[in-house]
Amino acid sequence: MTAARMKHVLRVLLYFAGLFLIAIGINLQIVSQLGVSPISAFTVPISQASGINLGTVTVVVYTGFVALQMALLGRKFRWKNLLQVPFSVVFGFFINSTGNVIRGWLTPEIYPAKLLLTVAGIFVCSFGATLYILMDVVPNPPEGLNLAFADRLRKDFGTVKIWSDCIFIALGVAISLLCMGRVTAIREGTVLSAVLTGQLINLF
Repeated sequence: MTAARMKHVLRVLLYFAGLFLIAIGINLQIVSQLGVSPISAFTVPISQASGINLGTVTVVVYTGFVALQMALLGRKFRWKNLLQVPFSVVFGFFINSTGNVIRGWLTPEIYPAKLLLTVAGIFVCSFGATLYILMDVVPNPPEGLNLAFADRLRKDFGTVKIWSDCIFIALGVAISLLCMGRVTAIREGTVLSAVLTGQLINLF
């Protein structure tokens, strides 16, 4: 195997390692019961309301995000970004498998323990995101959708990211209230995740 091919394989492996760490971080935040990240604030309530496991919900939602990217970008859509779909399937598997282990192992009951798990989840997610961003294989579907909107609306990515986070949180609140009568996945941990994740990625 040539050095260039070895380098490419290593990049892909590190990309998947990043996705695996993000899956762990998501489940740590879920187990903490103090709120999840803005993107999970949309998918977790759907999973809770429908009874469908979070990994499957994530795959379906992320595939929809890829379809939206194609609609928004038209001929500007890069066909290699279709890899987001099979990569989302792997990510969904990571979410389900790590969730089963973490839920069976961690059952925090006191607030300091829950807060510690929330912060740990944010750190792990941020480091995982740093890995997959640096490997530059393909963006994950939420990021790809934000990039597509930024291109279409001629806005900077940071502004679109703030808008999308707010929309995901609003949708999560609406789904929770309509289907379960209470907000289940959005709490102080959601705010911490929104505030800290970008800063931690920059730090890493």
